[in-house]
Amino acid sequence: MNTDLHSMLGQANAAWKSHDVEKLAAFFTDDCVYEDVAFGRVNHGKEELKVYLNDTFAAFPDFKTEPKSFSIAGDLGGIEWVMSGTHKGDIPGLPATGKSFSVRGASIIEVHEGKIKRQSDYYDMASLLRQLGVMPVSPPS
Repeated sequence: MNTDLHSMLGQANAAWKSHDVEKLAAFFTDDCVYEDVAFGRVNHGKEELKVYLNDTFAAFPDFKTEPKSFSIAGDLGGIEWVMSGTHKGDIPGLPATGKSFSVRGASIIEVHEGKIKRQSDYYDMASLLRQLGVMPVSPPS
């Protein structure tokens, strides 16, 4: 396993927990691509990434991710995680609900010269929306 990459990803997760946008953005290349697949939002470069991070932390002030497992091969990494938070701020098309959520997901990460060049996050949007109370719970079959 690439211990440098494993260490860097652990430090980046600590930055997520701190909600320090500048500290977190420092882990990314200037020309990074950060994709939130479920929301359909692709951020190009650090400035767009910072806007995304500020939006996320404003909408979910207690937002956090808890890594569950890492898989690393060369400059590529995969992380399984659980993200959670409370929806206290509006996001486009979704006014604050005040409800909490906890959803499993995964990130695929590409690193270049010790920084994250590309990150794509995947999670179940339907589970998130059900927990926030904006999508009906599926009836049992």
